[in-house]
Amino acid sequence: MFTKGLILVKEEIKEIFFILSFAFLTAISSKIKIEIGVVPITFQTFGVFLSGIILGSKRGALSQLTYLIFGLLGFPFFSRGGGINYIFSPTFGYIIGFIFASYVSGFIKEYKLNFLSSLFVLIFANIIIYIFGLLYLINFVPKEKILEVGLYPFIIGDLYKIFLVLLLKSALPQVHFN
Repeated sequence: MFTKGLILVKEEIKEIFFILSFAFLTAISSKIKIEIGVVPITFQTFGVFLSGIILGSKRGALSQLTYLIFGLLGFPFFSRGGGINYIFSPTFGYIIGFIFASYVSGFIKEYKLNFLSSLFVLIFANIIIYIFGLLYLINFVPKEKILEVGLYPFIIGDLYKIFLVLLLKSALPQVHFN
């Protein structure tokens, strides 16, 4: 009985470690950026997609929720800092989208998808980020400029990040949880 309890505690610690690790990976990725205007180009989606692929849907989404909470608590996790006022940032919608995109990316792990299916899942996950981001960004940018500011500059870079994640996928160790 005691041994079974220790195994459960060890498993919970492992889960917390990985969830925090991917929250921190996304935070670090936010600092790899190019300032181009209202919305910077960042490496964050790399961490978002990887969190789902390695941790699965629920844990991946939880890692991104953890990222969001730490950022709102004032840790400089976001591309331009952190704190509760970040809710009023034009880029906050993209961060909300990270949670859902990581969840969808987790299907790759859970359904053991092949390369082509994984590609489509990650493109769909990226579209989710765009939808949340653009719907929020519309509060800060005129409607006629929304795609020019919040979508077009990111498509090529996001496709590169998707392919990088897919190339790394087979080389990365699989994390198993009970």
